[in-house]
Amino acid sequence: MVVSQSPAPIQLSESQKAVLQKYFTNGESTWEQVIERVARFVASAEPTPEAQQYWYERFTSILVTMKFVPGGSILANSAHGTHGLLNCFVLSTEDDIYGITKLVSDAVLTTKFRGGVGINIGSEGQKGYIRPKGSPFRDGRALGPCSVLDMVSENSKKITTGNKARRGAFLFSMDWRHPDIFEFVQAKTQSTIDANLVKSIIEEMARLAQSTAPLAERQQQLRELNEKLATAWVETHLSPEGRRDRRWHNANISVQLDDEFFAKLDQGDAFAHELWDKIAQYAHDTADPGLLLIDNAKRRSPIRDFVTCTNPCGEIFLPPNSACNLGSLVLTKFIHRDNSGAVHIDWDDLAETVKIATRFLDNVLNVSEFATPDQKHNVRHVYRQLGLGIMGWADYLKMARIPYDSAQHLEEIDRWGQWIAHHAYRTSEALAAEKGACGIWPDIESVRTGNPFELWMDSEGNHYNGAEAKLSNRQDLTQIPRRNSTVLSIAPTGSIAQLAACSWAFEPDFGLTVWKQVFVDASRNEQNWVQLLNPYLEDLNLSEADAEIVKRTGSLKGTTLATEDPELARSFKIAREVPPGWHILVQSKWQDWIDSSISKTINLPTHATVAEIKQIYRLAQKAGLKGVTIYRSGTLESEPIKVGDAERDT
Repeated sequence: MVVSQSPAPIQLSESQKAVLQKYFTNGESTWEQVIERVARFVASAEPTPEAQQYWYERFTSILVTMKFVPGGSILANSAHGTHGLLNCFVLSTEDDIYGITKLVSDAVLTTKFRGGVGINIGSEGQKGYIRPKGSPFRDGRALGPCSVLDMVSENSKKITTGNKARRGAFLFSMDWRHPDIFEFVQAKTQSTIDANLVKSIIEEMARLAQSTAPLAERQQQLRELNEKLATAWVETHLSPEGRRDRRWHNANISVQLDDEFFAKLDQGDAFAHELWDKIAQYAHDTADPGLLLIDNAKRRSPIRDFVTCTNPCGEIFLPPNSACNLGSLVLTKFIHRDNSGAVHIDWDDLAETVKIATRFLDNVLNVSEFATPDQKHNVRHVYRQLGLGIMGWADYLKMARIPYDSAQHLEEIDRWGQWIAHHAYRTSEALAAEKGACGIWPDIESVRTGNPFELWMDSEGNHYNGAEAKLSNRQDLTQIPRRNSTVLSIAPTGSIAQLAACSWAFEPDFGLTVWKQVFVDASRNEQNWVQLLNPYLEDLNLSEADAEIVKRTGSLKGTTLATEDPELARSFKIAREVPPGWHILVQSKWQDWIDSSISKTINLPTHATVAEIKQIYRLAQKAGLKGVTIYRSGTLESEPIKVGDAERDT
């Protein structure tokens, strides 16, 4: 078997080395050493020593050059510790003491294996239903689903993995029909301030009101009690420890809405409007809840009959006890500039990298260990879901001078998306022929009749919209057995994007100059701020005055360049300058080529209103998005990233 020599590794910057050492090493000092461990471990899934060596070299070729970067758990845990390589799982429960106890236990064990957890509370008759608070049963009354989620959250607050303490990471969602939906929606506004302390202070105030002591003495005692209560509130709401102790601090929350809900909303149903108002108000005030648009998700999922919830970041809908298995293509690695500065894409290199990366992720399923037998069975033998995604998209747009809010941008997504989807799907088909299809393939009709793509591809990867073409390609894409029930997903890529020194997923830049919060130690009580400048600013040759504006505001707005060359400046818009409708259009266009889901946040300015959030959420539903979240600048007391010097200094 002939193997080509691996390409030379890239040189990491000091900031990349810092990220590597903080998150992904196990005694190694270089990226090449990390890749040696990871590539050999993942290649060990191959059946023979010759195949293992061959694929080790192929995997190394795309990893060492960072054309493809696996998820953080794969990098950190391969051939080390628990070997839990999968980022996130979805769990479910039965509505009895045994099911609830198992849910809490499985959540703790999954956290220990470095997995995040998604949990959906269904309405009556749905999977994951827990009877509402106060419901009678036998000799008592039910605590309700929010109390069950309290148990999950509290029991996973500090789990030791190796020599490190790890906090659980969750997505809690609830079907809109559940009787406890209003308690759920407002849960994250509630603190865990010491109830006994508050009670004792209030009782003391009541006694003081009945006291016959001199007025001055009573006033002094009242001031002391008020100060005591205020101190408790500040410690709970404003201190780092207090914020981490607020209810469900370690969880994102989302409400599951379907077509029936929006029909009721359009019909003027009072309940639907009250819930819609609450969702928008709390999203405005706290950034939670987001929306899981379950009917949109099922319409465009190959496993529509089985998905119940997403993982914590929302990039993949999963059945219970299944997992997301993530890795991202670094798109700027396939872009070259000629002497004139024109941008060219190496489509052949991209196709080959997609093929190798798809096999890599499929192998991960066979070498990863699991927290529970149910997870192992579903992940390896039933669904075999992959989450091949992208990052560096905003960098490409800047290189090509394509504005984020432009029709040309949407055309580019089609060009890239169909090419990646085509080669990923064809690779999964080839893997099925070589190693066997996923377990549900022969028996489940929806896998074989449901095509997740809005546009349809021919055998060469070209796309078109004609009805006749759709009919013929439905069979082409869905009748050939696949190794994986889903293949594509777009994750937020936070730490691995920092490692690869590229922009996150397909998000626009948060700012051209940002300050990032870096914690000094594991206690997370002491922090430093590190300034990061967008590397593509160097292409602009900014004047000293313009550079100072960008440093202060994080944006080109107000610069001389923006006045003299507005089209160039438009391709450097930051996230909050992109109209919300364009965030949704871009996500919807990428969704055309993603068979699972997408994690994306719509960043809004501080002055965004509740009414605007309603409009954004409704547009997302109409655009076919599977999920949507917003973040209004300034919502949280402490933000880990700030745009420009002016925002950092506030």
